[in-house]
Amino acid sequence: MNNFHDNSSSDNSTNIIKNIYLCDGTTEGIFTAIYRAWADGTNRTDVRIKGSCDTLSFFENYIETKTDYNLAEKVCQSIKHKLSENIYFYIYRASLSFNPDRASYIYSFLQKAFRNGPSIINALSDNDVMKLFELDRQVGREAHTHLEFVRFEELENGVLACRINPKSNVIPLITEHFSDRLHTENWIILDTGRSFAAVHRAHSAPFFCALSDEQLTAFSGFSEKEENFKKLWKTFFETIAIKERVNPSLQRTMMPLRYRKYMNAECPNPRLP
Repeated sequence: MNNFHDNSSSDNSTNIIKNIYLCDGTTEGIFTAIYRAWADGTNRTDVRIKGSCDTLSFFENYIETKTDYNLAEKVCQSIKHKLSENIYFYIYRASLSFNPDRASYIYSFLQKAFRNGPSIINALSDNDVMKLFELDRQVGREAHTHLEFVRFEELENGVLACRINPKSNVIPLITEHFSDRLHTENWIILDTGRSFAAVHRAHSAPFFCALSDEQLTAFSGFSEKEENFKKLWKTFFETIAIKERVNPSLQRTMMPLRYRKYMNAECPNPRLP
């Protein structure tokens, strides 16, 4: 198949066995599996993330799909040209979600979108559209929150490093923000859960890369100046605390616990969780 196109009319709906194309969960991996599944016939195929299937079915044939960036690009361009840039934006953000069913949701939405055209995005009561929007909102909210909670620390070599552990893969969505504001700095944002990072060299465009466990541990030695600032901030934080006004519930609302693991200003005082 030279181009990614709607071939649902050629599906053999009488085939009982359903082919499930398994992918690695990245945007490119999902798009590759969608390309393969679409070529096989949309009425008897589905796309899922590897490891997301708790149980196997006798009526499903599981096919592992190796990520192919050329095929993924074809799917990307087909979405943009046959649907719209706006719809691609929603699909891209949905693909970054932590939801294990995101690949299947995107595939189901695209089947309907290519049959009905770009106007499908306005069918807000449609189940497939609702699922796509929910994934998009979830990823967007988490990305926005990380713009507020990201904290950089200066390493011994002068590089600014930030470690985060988000539910969704928000690094591609927040990188431009910091690239614009810290354009003259060398910095790196690390997603420790995915071993994924955004790297920025001063006055250059950022790029993304996967890191090994050994490489991740290399970003733990802080400069003397950074250590001194940490001590100063913690001392200030404890000094201004008023025991009678300690409100752990409000603190957790303003700064959820899951965002505190890598915050360099976390207070050691047990009275202020």
